[in-house]
Amino acid sequence: MADEDKAKGQTISLAQAATFLNRSPSWVQALVTQGYITRQSYGRYSVGAIVRVALAYYEDLLQKSNKTAAASRATDARTREIELRIAERQRDLIPMEDAKAEIAAVVSEVRAEIVGLGARITRDMELRRRIDGEADGILGRLAERAEQAGRALAAEGGAVEAEPEA
Repeated sequence: MADEDKAKGQTISLAQAATFLNRSPSWVQALVTQGYITRQSYGRYSVGAIVRVALAYYEDLLQKSNKTAAASRATDARTREIELRIAERQRDLIPMEDAKAEIAAVVSEVRAEIVGLGARITRDMELRRRIDGEADGILGRLAERAEQAGRALAAEGGAVEAEPEA
């Protein structure tokens, strides 16, 4: 209690308070004008009040900063959502299910054409087996490549690397 009374009794000038807080005298004067710091006597201010006001001021700034950061994150999320909706409307972006359905339809047509290739080319069974073997190889490589692409697309923002041409 005696220490508290002693701290209340200690006073400093406006210039000393500014030096103590590492701020300009006009900044400290603004706090006095706004009522944050009360004058003990002419040009003298309580050290305890200066410390309490400085702490409260910086805590308030920190709280405002946290609120601003949270509001900024929310705004960024809303902006991203709007950008995605606009991209979808402009057909720059389509739902993954629609893309998969279209790709599956094209792939099934290509597969049907390749599988029937041997029978359309020749009646020679030996040549047909060779053609069918090559067609099976092509389809196997395409299936493997499609599997890689599916895994990459399922990953967050995954991109499929192009294979070097032979």
